[in-house]
Amino acid sequence: MDIRSLGRTLLESEKIYRRQVERAWSSMLDTGEVADGRVRDVIRQSWMRCLHHGVAPVAGRPPLVGNGARLETLRQANEELLLASQNTWQLLADVLADTNSVMIVSDPQGAILDICGTPKLIEKAERSCIKTGHDWSELGAGTNAVGTAIALKRPAEVHSVEHFCAIAQLWSCSAAPIRDMLDGDLLGVIDVTTVAETFNSQSLALVVTAANQIEQTMQSRELGRCVQLLHWYHGSANRWSREALILLDRKGRVVTANDHARVLFENSGAAHVLERGRVLLPAGARFSPESCARHMPPQVRLIAVEAYGQQPGWEGGLLIVEPVRRISVGTFERQRPQLREATLETRAPFGEIVGANPQIVELKNRALRMARASAPVLILGETGCGKELFARAIHQASAVRDGPFVAVNCGTLTRELAASELFGYEPGAFTGASAKGRAGKFEEAHGGTLFLDEIGELPLDIQVGLLRVLQDNVVVRLGSNRERQIKVRIIAATNRPLEDDVRASRFRNDLYYRLKVLALKLPPLRERLGDLEALIAGFLGELEAAYGLGARGVDPTLLERLRAYAWPGNVRELRATIESMYVLSDGEVLGIADLPEGFAAPASGPALPEPKPLAPQPAADATLSGLEREAIVAALAAHGGNLSKAARRLGISRSTLYRRLKHYALDRA
Repeated sequence: MDIRSLGRTLLESEKIYRRQVERAWSSMLDTGEVADGRVRDVIRQSWMRCLHHGVAPVAGRPPLVGNGARLETLRQANEELLLASQNTWQLLADVLADTNSVMIVSDPQGAILDICGTPKLIEKAERSCIKTGHDWSELGAGTNAVGTAIALKRPAEVHSVEHFCAIAQLWSCSAAPIRDMLDGDLLGVIDVTTVAETFNSQSLALVVTAANQIEQTMQSRELGRCVQLLHWYHGSANRWSREALILLDRKGRVVTANDHARVLFENSGAAHVLERGRVLLPAGARFSPESCARHMPPQVRLIAVEAYGQQPGWEGGLLIVEPVRRISVGTFERQRPQLREATLETRAPFGEIVGANPQIVELKNRALRMARASAPVLILGETGCGKELFARAIHQASAVRDGPFVAVNCGTLTRELAASELFGYEPGAFTGASAKGRAGKFEEAHGGTLFLDEIGELPLDIQVGLLRVLQDNVVVRLGSNRERQIKVRIIAATNRPLEDDVRASRFRNDLYYRLKVLALKLPPLRERLGDLEALIAGFLGELEAAYGLGARGVDPTLLERLRAYAWPGNVRELRATIESMYVLSDGEVLGIADLPEGFAAPASGPALPEPKPLAPQPAADATLSGLEREAIVAALAAHGGNLSKAARRLGISRSTLYRRLKHYALDRA
């Protein structure tokens, strides 16, 4: 019997499993280690985290983190969560009473805010420190449903002896995270706890349903506040009719901005900052005019803040901003060598693309010329080298810049969903279709740009429909015969060797040549390491604004180490590495010791030796297949030929890597 996949349907199986867990727990007390295969994986991994953090399994008791005024402050800070959960408790009270269970609500850190249930059971629970104000995170209380759900960011259930601390082993519990439906932030946890002997196997489904209901209740309240905020904005905006305005909600997220602000941020190369729902500022007690100013792009200055509402604390409001300086003709002339064909109106969108490498400068010039046309653009390049960044810049520099920019990752679309997602559908077009039907991405992008990322992943039958849209500028929804005229600029991108796919009949040749009217091929980071320092400086500036942890410098030895790395994940991998170091480092200067665990670099130089091929190979920069082959060679070199590690670095399975090795004859090199 495989204990790791043990169900809870057979009583005898439960007894056997419980005895195994008891033995594993006793063994852990004796040896200080967790044996494999004796408990469920999720429990074993949680026990290991608890041992690592020094939680005491026998004497450990959840600490009291809030009582009296402190507890009241915690409850006030989570008032919305508690109000929404009260409604859920009213619906579940009878069910939980019948199952001898209590419902627990905790904050995002695991502090219990409320317990609902029969007085007798609540009193019994309090003797185990299951009480308001106590910390039931894994760090405070060991393995338990609340703390483990927070650690895993997903629902969890922990049964009796699976608890790490002995004080909790009288209980069985199931918990689910409660998230903000707009931005995914963790708002709290809902938990159902009962005595171990009366545990109900449906408790996990119950808490997941309860969490969804609480999320929807809180979302409804948030939408109501947003309507009131917008009503206030339309009345207040008249007082600032000539200024650039940004409206934020109570969590510091962008609700809307006026045209003056959008033009200002576009000219500053930071149009993405004003995307709906983007967190621009820290919310709550941390809010202040000073924090507002710190989170503005370098070219934008905050001149005033007008708060919404009369309650203490930040409930949303207006930011009034202006440009730090206007671009003079002299400044423009000095910058002409970098962007020779740029104009004052169109060069700003490419300012966000960092790089003085001649290849990048020429690509920006070419992209600017492409932006003036209406023909499709095909952007080629390895994963993580900035294809979407170029696509957005082309859109912002084009004649349809005032229209929408709609991005679709074709790699996430199943065959069944692709047609409805791209072309839309009419009511009743298929089972589960909306009663009102829905416009597809082409219609959403009307008057603007549709960015089709990973275009090579589209099924062949969807490619036929896409070709018709490109040729006729019409779209037909599923379940309809009506042709809808659209005007959309198409930008497609791929990291696949489309020429090979065309030869293998995996991609239509007519669509390929229709998309390839204008083509950009982006270089991998290892071919433009001269831009590394500028990229890192830009990332550190963004991270300082996002996290507020202060400025960080870079030790020269670290910079040399980073230059010696092959960067198979390109700029995306570089940013993730710098973000990890910035967040986890305590010093003001990042050094080699701050590199993430598992980071590897060749012993010398960025150049990686190519194995001698058995057959002639195209130049590395001539085709996409050459880029893929080069990335595989780099990953293998970085990991000493270890296929598993190289596959993880490349983001593919080991079997896929082996097939690509055979394809490029690298398995015999």
